[in-house]
Amino acid sequence: MGSGAAADDEKEPVPGSAAIDRPCDPAGERRVAAQRAASLEALAARADAHATASRAPRTHRAYAADWAHFTGWCTTAALEALPAEVNTVRLYLADLEATRTADGAAVFSPATMARRLAAIAAVHRDAGHPSPTRDPAVGAVLTGIKRARAHATHQMRPLLLDDLRTLLSGMEYGTWPGGITAARDSVVLLAGFAGALRRGELAALTVGDLHFHPADGLHVRIRSSKTDQDAHGATVVLPYGTCAGTCPPCAVLRWLRLLEAAPRGRAALMRAVLSTPVWAEQDHLYPHPDPATGPDDAPTGPGRAPGPAPVPTLTDEAPLLRAVRRGGTLTDTAITGDALHAMIRRRAHTARLPGPVGFHSLRAGFVTTARRAGADHRAVRRQTRHSSDAMVETYDRDHAPLLGNAVTQLGL
Repeated sequence: MGSGAAADDEKEPVPGSAAIDRPCDPAGERRVAAQRAASLEALAARADAHATASRAPRTHRAYAADWAHFTGWCTTAALEALPAEVNTVRLYLADLEATRTADGAAVFSPATMARRLAAIAAVHRDAGHPSPTRDPAVGAVLTGIKRARAHATHQMRPLLLDDLRTLLSGMEYGTWPGGITAARDSVVLLAGFAGALRRGELAALTVGDLHFHPADGLHVRIRSSKTDQDAHGATVVLPYGTCAGTCPPCAVLRWLRLLEAAPRGRAALMRAVLSTPVWAEQDHLYPHPDPATGPDDAPTGPGRAPGPAPVPTLTDEAPLLRAVRRGGTLTDTAITGDALHAMIRRRAHTARLPGPVGFHSLRAGFVTTARRAGADHRAVRRQTRHSSDAMVETYDRDHAPLLGNAVTQLGL
């Protein structure tokens, strides 16, 4: 009886049991644990890399600048930035909306405010905090600002071709240092008008987004936009102009020459600026293709143009439009969309053009000019990338009210 009980107490070996199947090896277990930890650390690094890649490099730069602005504002206001309270963000938005230039123009656009909120949300999320920007109270403030600004945007007078000629002819080409901003602002005016671009789209362009084409002119890659938040991208074409002074590819090429000269020093930049002819004497920088026969060459890649005027070699990631300091210092910092808007207002005021005028006047000018010239809704939308004809109709009602209007058939 006793021996049977003893036999019953014996346990069968459990397959895979470390204690029974193999001798204890503390050193080996430590190695396995270290390998497992290293593997998990490598996976975490890869996950972080994928998370970083979810945002474009320029988005990271923009978010860093936006977060620095927010934290600076919080420091001045003696408020906590991380984690921030909902009311802190509401007050921040209100202060951004109230910020004005000396002539009363808004400094920050709703798009800039929305990007600031996105930066605040990203930093909170990365730090493991709930984002205050998700609160409906914050969204209500931004929606109210957008509604008020949208009304102001629709009141912007479109800049038509004659207005562009007035602005361009009054610029200080061939002078120092005014010739630098003249070359840059010519690109802004002509690309903004011909491309029907939004200010944020133009400000975000890099040199690598430009592709000169021997038949079409200049292909511009828009990586993302207000209506393309997933960054599928779109190509906008800036065609050759019949007049050299209003030829968008020519204006871009003149500006690229200055960008190429700048790293060689102040003297080289001055020579490039002073050699630029005044607007009325500008020539095309390369021959146009014959519309009847077309070009002989295949489309060229980034950084190349047909004819005797090659495009300067520049880094693809370099911002196209740069900030210029007083005294003629051409920086490597991309200009902001708000700065483009302020520049348009300043140029229009100097030229004594009737207002109100802002960057949106270029996009409105494209639509108005194209519609008055007989372009249908689809043709306009191919350039503006509007999602519906109804958006184009808005411009018709505001700026071309006689188009398709029965009042023209009354025989008055």
